[in-house]
Amino acid sequence: MFSLFEILMIVGLVQGVITSALLLSSQDKQLSKRILGVTVLVFCIAICRILLHSMGLWENLTFRYFPVGMELLLPPLVYLYVCSLTEVDFRLNWRQLVFFIPGLFYAVYDIGLYLWVIQLDTFVAKTEVANLLYFNQLNEVEDYLIVAVTMAFVYLGIRRITAYLNWLKQFKEHQSMPIYKWLKSIIKWSALLGLVLMSNELLDTFSLAMDIHYYRWRFFNLFLAFVTYYLGFMGYRQDGLKVHESKVRLKNKSKRMLASDSDEIENKLSIKLEQECLYLEPELSIKKLAADLSVSSENLSTFINQKYQLSFRELINQYRIKHFKALAADQSSKPLAILTMALDSGFNSQASFYRAFKKIEGISPKEYISQLN
Repeated sequence: MFSLFEILMIVGLVQGVITSALLLSSQDKQLSKRILGVTVLVFCIAICRILLHSMGLWENLTFRYFPVGMELLLPPLVYLYVCSLTEVDFRLNWRQLVFFIPGLFYAVYDIGLYLWVIQLDTFVAKTEVANLLYFNQLNEVEDYLIVAVTMAFVYLGIRRITAYLNWLKQFKEHQSMPIYKWLKSIIKWSALLGLVLMSNELLDTFSLAMDIHYYRWRFFNLFLAFVTYYLGFMGYRQDGLKVHESKVRLKNKSKRMLASDSDEIENKLSIKLEQECLYLEPELSIKKLAADLSVSSENLSTFINQKYQLSFRELINQYRIKHFKALAADQSSKPLAILTMALDSGFNSQASFYRAFKKIEGISPKEYISQLN
């Protein structure tokens, strides 16, 4: 007889396989759905490891060291799914393979170990080979890696989604957009999942709540299954979302809005830089300046690129160096040190100042002062 936990996991496993097949065979050929389909499929493989231990198959000679550990592949897959939702021209490339190095290492290791021990006919012989290949030690490292990698990609994913949601705020109807609601949902469930995982690992590390260790991890496994299948099922249902098409449409709409507001942005930007001299603030960021101008960071960045053929940082550095040169020219009173003038011009370090000055002026600050003198 199966336990309630095993029944729930098996039902989820079947649903996951079906959902994955639907996503991968979707007729609209959206890359985001393909990535989500692979993500759900990898989770279905990983969940087999849970069932392997829960159902006692680990004590069967055939299934001992069966290679179903794929958890390290899940965080980068979810992150790539987020990228596919928030980038108009997102494409998979070879550089992204670096995300999967830890997961691929363990996958190859598990497969190699299983192929080695499958021919052995005793548990003792299998265990000796596993010990020879540091199976227990590597599994312990893997547990910590899963937490670290999950936290890292949850952080990167939330940053990317937050930036995209902030960009969407330029549209009055942004809160009613399907893409807005879907991304908010991904943030919520991913954050909750990461919190539960981190809590369990911390409790284990400090040997706390060990009397309910078994139930804590079963709850996490069920919760992980629910979140994965929820995202997979809802991702498949987002036919009306048309993610890539909507991103292109919104991007074009943003450009039209930017074109109509360019004169107003130019006037406001001129006041902030020419009159209020905001560039003198060392911690000035495009996010803060955009907030002062009541525009989105992306729109301000696009405007600066189109108007001045410069990045935000390059434009601000030009103003700062202009201010530095004015200070250097006015040495009628007590002469100031180069670093003092650089800091007074808005730079927050000597290195950043020297780098920017050499790039813009073509000579070092010391050479410029010598020529000035």
